[in-house]
Amino acid sequence: MNRVLVVDDEPDVRSLIYAILVGNGFEVFQACSGEEGLVLVSELLPDLVVLDIVLPGLSGFEVCRLVKAKYPGVKVLVVSALNREIDHKYAAEYGADGYLSKPFTVAGLLETVDNILSSGEYIVS
Repeated sequence: MNRVLVVDDEPDVRSLIYAILVGNGFEVFQACSGEEGLVLVSELLPDLVVLDIVLPGLSGFEVCRLVKAKYPGVKVLVVSALNREIDHKYAAEYGADGYLSKPFTVAGLLETVDNILSSGEYIVS
């Protein structure tokens, strides 16, 4: 069973992603800030971190950079309403394994998560 950490400061989004992933066989944990996310990554060593960019305290980009520097085997999927080309560029530069734009579909989330966990390619959805 794949372990996923969802880091998003919006409780509704966090709960939605949690419900979708748990309903599809993932073991899911949640964090509401970048700092909390970093602590949980070190404790849980998840297979995947689903990460918003706009977070209180540390930005998602900074969290991504820190996670990938310390735990290069942990995959990171950025899920954000920011959908500018520059955001995609920064996500890739900071080590993200994929980028999914909000709003997303259930099928889109699951397909992107599965693709990231099974391939080494950068995924944009």
